[in-house]
Amino acid sequence: VLERSREITRGNLAVLRDWVAVQPKASFVEPKAGTTAFVKLDVPMVSYDLCVSLLRDTGVMFTPGSALGREGYVRIGFACQRDVLKEGLARVGQWLDAA
Repeated sequence: VLERSREITRGNLAVLRDWVAVQPKASFVEPKAGTTAFVKLDVPMVSYDLCVSLLRDTGVMFTPGSALGREGYVRIGFACQRDVLKEGLARVGQWLDAA
């Protein structure tokens, strides 16, 4: 079970890393362990408002960094089905392009 979990999360981390690499408004320090990452999204709003807007406009839910003492960031979980992660990141990318 542990090996399966590692395979999922490491593969999904690679998906997130590749997405951040091509998103001019996104940056992060890649986590060394775990199943979440703090991603900085360069948009002119506080993280709570950003997360509410993303959820309303795209159906994608992130945790606002302000809830965890990290204003300016969102927390992204990547322990999910790979196709769900890819679709969610694609939607966020489109939203960022329009922002």
